Amino acid sequence: MFKQSRQIILASGSPRRRQYLERYKLQFDIRKGDVDESINNDKNPDKYAERMAREKGMVVAETLTNNEIVISADTIVVLDNQIIGKPKDKDDVLPMLKKLNGNSHQVITAYFIYDCLSGQEISRTVITRVEFNQVADEQLQAYADLEEPLDKAGAYSIQGIGTFLVKSIEGSYNNVVGLPIEVLLQDLIDNKWLHYH
Repeated sequence: MFKQSRQIILASGSPRRRQYLERYKLQFDIRKGDVDESINNDKNPDKYAERMAREKGMVVAETLTNNEIVISADTIVVLDNQIIGKPKDKDDVLPMLKKLNGNSHQVITAYFIYDCLSGQEISRTVITRVEFNQVADEQLQAYADLEEPLDKAGAYSIQGIGTFLVKSIEGSYNNVVGLPIEVLLQDLIDNKWLHYH
């Protein structure tokens, strides 16, 4: 469906982001760079996500010397302007789920594209509103006991078993999974890094 003009480097260890690129049969390598993801009381959640996405991309771009296109992203959950990251451990899961239970929150994904040849940068932030069902404590506990919530922002997976927690969403579903692929593809096409084939 798409023909690439450039090699893509996905600067992310997320299996969800990898699957999105694979779905469109894009050729890419994965390089993950380490960055400090501590929140540091960032007052503006979308700026924090933007900064994280850029740092993740640039730390990888600095190791490249050719004409690759680097793509990185950061997804956060925000409740009442407070960033809820990934659970640190199993004990962190249930308190996170209880905060979100019966409430609306935002899922913010920032992605960053860097052209190693020209130095061009693109940053985008996509926001989706998610409303949780009011779920009984024992159901929250049963979900918290699974492995699924552990590496997810907000301690739930909308595309997994955690879908039962979600009452409604407003905006991009893909964004909640971890990459607004519909927006990203358009950027790649607009900049002629991808062509319809």
